Amino acid sequence: MKLGKKQILSILAILALGAAITFAGFRAGKEGGTGNAENAGASEVVADVSDLSKPSDADAAERNDGSDGTKVDFEQLKAQNPDIYAWITVPGTGIDYPVLQKGDAKDPYDNYYLDHQVDLSEGFPGVIYSQPVNRRDFTDSVTVLYGHNLKNGGMFSDLHDFADKEFFAQNSRVIIYTPEEIFTYEIFAAIDFSDALLPYEYDFAESAEVQRHLEDVRKCQGNFREETKLQEGSKILVLSTCYGDREDRRLLVEAVLVEEALTAEVPTTEVPTAEVPTTKMPLAEMLANARLAE
Repeated sequence: MKLGKKQILSILAILALGAAITFAGFRAGKEGGTGNAENAGASEVVADVSDLSKPSDADAAERNDGSDGTKVDFEQLKAQNPDIYAWITVPGTGIDYPVLQKGDAKDPYDNYYLDHQVDLSEGFPGVIYSQPVNRRDFTDSVTVLYGHNLKNGGMFSDLHDFADKEFFAQNSRVIIYTPEEIFTYEIFAAIDFSDALLPYEYDFAESAEVQRHLEDVRKCQGNFREETKLQEGSKILVLSTCYGDREDRRLLVEAVLVEEALTAEVPTTEVPTAEVPTTKMPLAEMLANARLAE
């Protein structure tokens, strides 16, 4: 069949549009810059993806009851993926996940785990992760953890609960487990912030830059815990996630370290361990078995 001139031009226009969309998506995934990569073309995809690593509701309720009688079996988790270096729990929510960081990344702002799973398979919903610009021992002045906001729940979706004043008032803790220590943080702010990449926007190695960030936080719309005391040298944890309908904004939940304990000092009667087979198992089962609470 011979095509007319107008038909040929229409086909070429469609092909050109498709190429432009593909190139834009490629740039969104690969391009660096000062914006958060999680918002770079990902929010629409993430919105319709189920959380493949979320434990069952029954398991989450059993483990996430706010008790401190908890121990994470990092030896078994690291056998699955050595990039697992911590575990985060936010009592009152379903946030109860391992924390990862790409161990061999060359870029301090690497976002490998934005779209990779714990088992290294590529695709959403990704995992809870930090960038290599942050140390893994939570000794930085400001540590930033990233996680997707999923339409069906999971990952950092529940952070949006802190936008509710009553929920914010009744829930204030974030607990981070590492092989050596247990860190307890008190949430002091849940705010609507820009999509600026925080470790790039602020040089958190400088106390003046930490203060500048905190001043910017105070200028934002959100909820604040006025009684929480922040001092120079305080260790701050920032949990960052996106909105489903605003690619240029982020929800930040900010917390300050209030308690630190060596894992070995916690009585073993209060920290039941979980056995995780070293053989490969479904991701959801691995996460469900990796951590148990009384």
